[in-house]
Amino acid sequence: MVGVTLEDVMEPVERAFRLLPSERVLWEGRPQTGAPRAQGWRLIPALLLTLGAIVAIFGALLSLVELPGVSQILFLAAYLVLTAAAIAVAPSFLYAQRHYLVTDRRVFWKLGKMARFIESHGITFSRIRWNRAVPTVGDIELVRAVPFGPLARKQRLVLHNVDSPDLVLALIRGVEPSPHAGDHTTPLMDRLDVGEEVLWGASPEGHGIDWRDVMITLFGLGVLFVGLPAAVRSAVILAELEERGLPMTSVAWLLLFVAMALTATLTTIVGVGLAWRGVLRARAMRSDTEYVLTSRRLLIRRGRTELSLDRHRIVQVAETRSWPGLTNLYLVLDGPDARAL
Repeated sequence: MVGVTLEDVMEPVERAFRLLPSERVLWEGRPQTGAPRAQGWRLIPALLLTLGAIVAIFGALLSLVELPGVSQILFLAAYLVLTAAAIAVAPSFLYAQRHYLVTDRRVFWKLGKMARFIESHGITFSRIRWNRAVPTVGDIELVRAVPFGPLARKQRLVLHNVDSPDLVLALIRGVEPSPHAGDHTTPLMDRLDVGEEVLWGASPEGHGIDWRDVMITLFGLGVLFVGLPAAVRSAVILAELEERGLPMTSVAWLLLFVAMALTATLTTIVGVGLAWRGVLRARAMRSDTEYVLTSRRLLIRRGRTELSLDRHRIVQVAETRSWPGLTNLYLVLDGPDARAL
């Protein structure tokens, strides 16, 4: 239904979104069901569940040795497990009931009686994050930066799990989309607007690692530096406990072993994951990044994320020197009561 006015539901849509009398509906939709959720919705619950299991095991140990504080420890474990469950099921409630609408003036986001909108002419830039498993589904992020400087803030509207997001974005921009749009496996050059011409294209050069990647890597190495010696000391403590009369077949020893093993495993995974994200993933993403300057837009594709910036928003370009002998370009963007870097 992309680009088609829904005549049979025009009146209910107008009432639901309180459209202006002269406002024309271009597209109406809802999040696509069945699309895999982002990694954060799976990793965070897994982390909280592991922490909850570790806390619960230590609570059971306190109960075995008849020490106080068991109820507080078990309450914390239950809190972590319930939080993990809430985060795991949150997308089903947050996304399923949303309703999206694009008119010739505004883009609407509605959940129940709560509605937000952003004016199409005030959008500073937009971004599409394609789904990792469904090539025709993605999120559309619309950003209006207001203003530039110490009071910098931004208005942000995200349409989650939209079918053919680049087609919907073309409607928002008021242009005719490419007939090949709608699938991120199609090369970016083949999904340009009708009549849009490529003027320049390139990929980033150099090592592709900035200070943020270095900080993430150092933090990951710090986690490993603290966690691995602690795991070794835990193994030594377990061995000494057997010598001091706590048999390996006892419930207390087994619970302590499981708790320490889970802690060491979690610490190792977090440390290695951060180090990998800061170094190897940053370099891999550099090779999967491309810049495209067309007759209408500046496009930046980085993995499954595609940024679209209309050229008339760029009012100034600043240069800074980078290593080794390269140049970074910073674009100053302008719009109606909006300025951004």
